[in-house]
Amino acid sequence: MMSNEVVCVLDVLNARDTARKVYELLLARPTGLEVAKNVICLLLWLETIMGIEVLSNIAAMAPGDILLTQIVAEASAVYDYIFHGSYSMQAPLELEGIPAIMNLCNGGRLVDIRFFKFHKDLVARGVAVIRDNIGSLIFNENLHVMLRRFNDDANSSLIPAPLPAPELMAPFVALSRTPPEDSRMAFLAFPECHCHRPNSEDIVNHFEETLRFGPCIERVETEQPPAGQAPKHGIIVFLSPELRDEAMFDETAIFFRVDDHDTWVQLYMPLL
Repeated sequence: MMSNEVVCVLDVLNARDTARKVYELLLARPTGLEVAKNVICLLLWLETIMGIEVLSNIAAMAPGDILLTQIVAEASAVYDYIFHGSYSMQAPLELEGIPAIMNLCNGGRLVDIRFFKFHKDLVARGVAVIRDNIGSLIFNENLHVMLRRFNDDANSSLIPAPLPAPELMAPFVALSRTPPEDSRMAFLAFPECHCHRPNSEDIVNHFEETLRFGPCIERVETEQPPAGQAPKHGIIVFLSPELRDEAMFDETAIFFRVDDHDTWVQLYMPLL
């Protein structure tokens, strides 16, 4: 969705069919309308950064599934914290752990509650863009009535070549986008241990000197954890998307050995 290719509303609806199914599943539990929208937007953002089918796994659940209830509770609490909390406040009790979301995201290598605390503003930007653009289509009841009618006509032998409603063929136009800087970012995650962690200077030196990429990094930020905890999360902001891709050897995620410590680096690739 980041390319300049022109797509129509119908293309977006078809591409996000699973998100719509999960939205309808949440409403069938039942779940409040706004809570369901919040949960879908957060999970869709997680799906895009993790590169795994988070929503497909949820779509296979039953409305009364206990795990689904836990996912909704965790995702709703994370959403509220991201948009209405502050860095200085203590996270609510619901955010002491998010095991269901961590399990959806490969067991917490990158995503855990500290991930959301450290990347709070970045997550808020990405989720807001999804809600303003793709979410506005996923949650539009009129468009889905038109889509169902078109699909019914397409599957009927009575109408040989049905045409979609003009609203479905309209170009998809993004109303907002994430800042260009976000497309130069890569997430950092360190293993959970009490050993020494590479600092910002170590990481810059690894890419620019050890790997000989030369000047390619604008800055590195790492987590300032509470007393007794070692940093786990960080972010690298490269000078350009091209330099980022080169430094990552055109991989979306990779382990680097920085200062004799395994360091997980994963591209941030926002939808818009």
